[in-house]
Amino acid sequence: MLKIYDKAQWHIDAGENSKAVIDKLKVVLEFLDKEGMLTSEGKEIMDLGVDSSISIHERMLTDKGRNFMESNYDKLMHLSAKNIRIALEQAINKK
Repeated sequence: MLKIYDKAQWHIDAGENSKAVIDKLKVVLEFLDKEGMLTSEGKEIMDLGVDSSISIHERMLTDKGRNFMESNYDKLMHLSAKNIRIALEQAINKK
């Protein structure tokens, strides 16, 4: 079974603003890409554009990316796009 770390529709269905959710997931994907944590599939999905159908799942991530998400993402996923960028940087710099 495919492990999904986050999915835009989960947040939207829970009443979060769709633009805010999409903006946050864009930030997460840009960070993962910058840190070399996306596979070619992840890069391709990101290049197609982030919309309300986006999910971040294990096939999109390298081993490093999966380890990072499993260690950090649950603590950060509730943050806004602005704050998640800062928290992701802080989390990667701890390692």
